[in-house]
Amino acid sequence: MLYLYLALSFGAVLLFARKPLQCPLIFLGAFLGLLLLHALVLAAASLFVNKKKPDPKHFPFFRKLLTVSIGPLLQLGAVKVELVGADRLPAGGFLLVGNHRSDFDPITAMWALRQWGLTFVTKKENVDIPVGGRLIVGSGCISLDRSDDKQGLLVIRQVVRRIQAGEAIGIYPEGTRSKTGELLPFRVGCFKAAQWAKCPLVVLKTAGTENIGKNFFLRKTPVTLTVAAVLPYEQIKDLDTQEIGDKVRGILTEGEEAAAKWSI
Repeated sequence: MLYLYLALSFGAVLLFARKPLQCPLIFLGAFLGLLLLHALVLAAASLFVNKKKPDPKHFPFFRKLLTVSIGPLLQLGAVKVELVGADRLPAGGFLLVGNHRSDFDPITAMWALRQWGLTFVTKKENVDIPVGGRLIVGSGCISLDRSDDKQGLLVIRQVVRRIQAGEAIGIYPEGTRSKTGELLPFRVGCFKAAQWAKCPLVVLKTAGTENIGKNFFLRKTPVTLTVAAVLPYEQIKDLDTQEIGDKVRGILTEGEEAAAKWSI
């Protein structure tokens, strides 16, 4: 999408520029105009989302709308996202968990795993973001009130239904981003979703997203998302959630040796 906008802006220069000094102004004006038009389309589309009761039939449309918007945003910010180990990802529904280093984590993961239609459980505060909040709900992201344990159980059941229907759903067990880079304590109840859905548990290790905010537009930011392990249901079905959490923590901190031990 970004390259299309650049090409259209260059085309505007060829069509309308009469003097050399006009070229950069026309190019910049056309490019900013296209970005503004894109933002208006997103804002208009968001008006059709019912945040309290989104329509599952429309999830694929809004996911596509989000990913074609996330891509240019990352390119403009000079963010290079690499997905390692994509061949390990299972067919069908799965629960994805991993470390949480930045607010950009779900954005980069949804972009990198767009082929799998990945969406996330997100804190309810994100749903209140103008335009963006409606779009993430419309794409199928599930709102979670972290202070309400009863609602948390309902969210897990919703995640289970969606995974059983073949979707890929992501949850960050830490519950909030780590400002030091070290793993915070896990909220292990989220692992129940994989057991109840009888699905694989995918462990995604994220590196580099903590630098996006300070580097945006200024310098390149490499981001690596590594499918560190895929734990089949048979390996986790008889474990309690704390044991599953310990395995996931080991995979995220001990590297390839632990990943190989617990991968398919």
